[in-house]
Amino acid sequence: MTKTREEPEGFAEFWAVWRPHARHTDGRGLAREAFARHLKAGAVPQDMVDGAKYFFRTMKERDREYVPLSATWLNRGAYEDMAEAERALQQRIVERQQAANVVQIQPKESPEKRAEMAARLRDVANSMRVPG
Repeated sequence: MTKTREEPEGFAEFWAVWRPHARHTDGRGLAREAFARHLKAGAVPQDMVDGAKYFFRTMKERDREYVPLSATWLNRGAYEDMAEAERALQQRIVERQQAANVVQIQPKESPEKRAEMAARLRDVANSMRVPG
């Protein structure tokens, strides 16, 4: 009978983000231990999850074969800055979606007014470009 180890809060979500990109030698056990150590040191689970999301979102295709082991990545503390970047990106996406919804519910305008509004919306969208 196999004994299942208890996983720290947030680890399953982290592993769900990391595992599809991990090398075949990357193990859940070492990742779990590193995750738990960082929690014990005061890290926030969502920071590690969001950091991993941003890490893979912004990774260049040519670098995909060089993904570090999850424990190594966690121990570098890279998630601290990447979590903030992921949340800022998610906020820009929400704002862009809200702006698009506002435009959709506007009453019919003249073609000139619609062209002006479309140009403004393009300017806003270009200023909020998603990296990658």
